[in-house]
Amino acid sequence: MSYQLEISFRPVNEMINSLHTYLCKSWHKRIDLGPDWARNVEAKLSPEFADQLNKTAMDLEWKLLYLLVYVSPSKDSTQGFLSWLKNLTLGELYEVLSPYVQTFPENFGAARDRLHDMLTAWNDAYFTHVDSGIISALQAEAEEKSALQGLNAYETASALTNGFCFEPVQGLEKLVLVPQYHFQPGNIIYSFGSVTVCHYAARIEPPSEADEPSLQLYRLLRSLSEKSRLRILHFLRDEPRTFIEVVRHLGISKGITHDHIFNLRSAGLLNAHVVGETVSTYSLRLERIRQIEEGLLDYLGFHANLLMPSR
Repeated sequence: MSYQLEISFRPVNEMINSLHTYLCKSWHKRIDLGPDWARNVEAKLSPEFADQLNKTAMDLEWKLLYLLVYVSPSKDSTQGFLSWLKNLTLGELYEVLSPYVQTFPENFGAARDRLHDMLTAWNDAYFTHVDSGIISALQAEAEEKSALQGLNAYETASALTNGFCFEPVQGLEKLVLVPQYHFQPGNIIYSFGSVTVCHYAARIEPPSEADEPSLQLYRLLRSLSEKSRLRILHFLRDEPRTFIEVVRHLGISKGITHDHIFNLRSAGLLNAHVVGETVSTYSLRLERIRQIEEGLLDYLGFHANLLMPSR
């Protein structure tokens, strides 16, 4: 059993991801952009629009927006997608989505209008001012990774998403991977029957001082600085474990355990085995653990195959 893998990017993808990132307030301390980014963005919004976004829920309407982008024939340009979304009749809405989902919001036409108006306002207030270099980097990422050879769909997806293993379950026919910047280091996953869409952290880093470690190396080393996280790695050394099994092994709260797993996941030290939109189990990502020494030696200016002098 296997599935088809598609790697693609359109600017409209990042427009929606940037709004997703702003709306996910609980993530603002976790994202690479940090909480200052959200505060700076809010300061540029009108009070009315900021209030509207504060009341916006990440519900079925929002999930279907990701599917609408996937099925749209006009997604090559942001304005093209917005015009297409605005002009769809209610019948056309159901027609393009019904092959993938059977549940729709009440008063779907009004829901579509709300989404269109909100996206248009966000595009005007924020996204049109985003550094074009970010969009170019995401486009280059998609083009480069689409040319990967030698790995199957499962292995390629795991490598690109830094350890998300999309299990080839019955019914899954296509996995669509879309590189994203704003929600790094998180991934955004939505399942629509035969199609799963994952907007993965492209690991695009902001400019830094020449002697600064990369954000990836810093995150990797920092993730190992807590005893409970090392215990998680040790617990997973033999076989995949569920989240509840990890909680019981550590003997601490679910919330704290979740934070530890998030840190290890963001560093790429864990595989997260995904079924639909749910992580079923976690396992040790040995190839990433083997890269710790290599990454640190490379930052220090040594070749990994050279021995450090003894004292």
